[in-house]
Amino acid sequence: MVLFALLVSVALACLGRQTLAGRIKFALWSFALFLVIGVGVAWLMYPFSR
Repeated sequence: MVLFALLVSVALACLGRQTLAGRIKFALWSFALFLVIGVGVAWLMYPFSR
């Protein structure tokens, strides 16, 4: 999940932003959101796995 989040964040940052500073900021922000949302969804699904 971490590798996927990293690759998608970098790809979206390269496609969506013009400046290097904007790309880095967007990549870090989207990477963090991917991880938080992924862990959150996994945590919400955990009670149903039993």
